[in-house]
Amino acid sequence: MPTSKVEKMKKALMRSNTHLLLSAVMLFQFLAMLLIAFQKQSVNLQALAFAVALPLVTWSVTALMGRCWPVDRAILILVMLLCSVGLISLSDIAKSNITPRTQAIYALGGIAAMFAGAAFIRNWRNWRRHTPLLMALCLLVLASPYMPVIGIYKNGARNWIGLGGFSVQPSEFMKPVLILCLASAIAFAAACCGILLAEKDLGAVLLYFLTTVAMYYAATSNAFISLVGLGMGAGAAVLAYRALPYVQGRIAIWKNPWSDPENLGYQLVHALIAIGSGGLFGMGLGLGMPRNIPLYHSDFIFAAITEEFGLIFAVGLLAVYVIIIMRGLIVAFNARTSFHSLTAFGLVIILGLQTMLIAGGNTKLLPLTGVTLPLVCYGGSSLISTFFSMGLLLGLSSMNAEDEARDIETIELKESNVFN
Repeated sequence: MPTSKVEKMKKALMRSNTHLLLSAVMLFQFLAMLLIAFQKQSVNLQALAFAVALPLVTWSVTALMGRCWPVDRAILILVMLLCSVGLISLSDIAKSNITPRTQAIYALGGIAAMFAGAAFIRNWRNWRRHTPLLMALCLLVLASPYMPVIGIYKNGARNWIGLGGFSVQPSEFMKPVLILCLASAIAFAAACCGILLAEKDLGAVLLYFLTTVAMYYAATSNAFISLVGLGMGAGAAVLAYRALPYVQGRIAIWKNPWSDPENLGYQLVHALIAIGSGGLFGMGLGLGMPRNIPLYHSDFIFAAITEEFGLIFAVGLLAVYVIIIMRGLIVAFNARTSFHSLTAFGLVIILGLQTMLIAGGNTKLLPLTGVTLPLVCYGGSSLISTFFSMGLLLGLSSMNAEDEARDIETIELKESNVFN
């Protein structure tokens, strides 16, 4: 069978599969929001509007992105699914209607950022020339919490800034910039980690450090230096544990949250109770008590989702991240330049690490680090940053698809010349 026909069959099958996936996601969005809208005696008009808007926006974004570029539609649809899970959860458990409405606004901003990310990576050609400028920008933004007036302390760390009534976390916005810089200059991460450590943003330090080591190993295949780097990181963690009482408290609560269930262990104890109460199939939308969990909308949203949707759904939610990571690794393997390959690899690695840290922290498998569940938890900084990162990944996937199309055209031309 000619190569062109084989490729056309594969593309047709891929379109069919993604159409089925898109339909399933839209049905889930509609039914979940409809259930929230009518679960009480009075109709929740905001949830009813979301029941219509979520599937419509998902379909429109998928169609528009597909018309602009030949992106990986499966990644795009799953990204929209994760965002909708966050909106559905917040619509059900938020203490006021402001929270889900605000999250919806953040999501629209994130979608715009996703298109911007895809367009940016497709048109950024002279990346080596502009990398020093990005590095300077990244360091300046990471250090901005030290600026007077705008710097904000939260939970013992100086890692937020206040702008026009909004709180912004610079380390979230700089994650995709870090990946772009690391794809051409791995050593740059040391300066970033130093700034974040001074701000006591230990969760971001851990993410940045592990991502750097993973990207270094992917770029060099040097296992010895990578292991040395991990060893140095472990040594630094031990020093931080001995020097910072805040870290000592986190580790103590991780070991035994019931040793102080009314104070330091309060959050983790209630998260574990919520996860256990949900069982395999969950309490049902509106039937659990996720509001009892402090920070249920951000740091502990995974526990809140597990209580209402159940352990099976929670595992499925993690599987969605795994699928995005696997398809992102395929994008990295198929990239034609080392810069694009490392960029795609770094984007999915930091996504996977962040998901692992928050899920592990909620279930007591890992100490709490304060990172957020990508695309699901409440907050504009994380949501917009992750959407932009996924836009970069989708842009790279579209470039791979165009390269493959040119290869097919070249093969067809050679075959036609042979037969003629």
